[in-house]
Amino acid sequence: MIIKQCFPLVIERYERDPVSPEASIGSLERYRKMGYDAIRNLPQEEKQRDQSAIDTAFQESAEKIQRLDEQRRQHCADTHNADDLPVQS
Repeated sequence: MIIKQCFPLVIERYERDPVSPEASIGSLERYRKMGYDAIRNLPQEEKQRDQSAIDTAFQESAEKIQRLDEQRRQHCADTHNADDLPVQS
């Protein structure tokens, strides 16, 4: 549930209202910890499988947030640079 519902919600929230990538990744980390807590009493094999799935989803989600941040920064830089171009008559 954590990786199917919560991680995508954090990404969607970041896309709508980009506060900071660090804050969003911090939210992902809290959800990852909740996922670990939820599987702590599972048999070892299931626990390892689920932990691996949580870790993979966390990594993919964090990378997506970082890519979105980089795209936003690049867009802002491009917009800023376009504003600095001389106007031709």
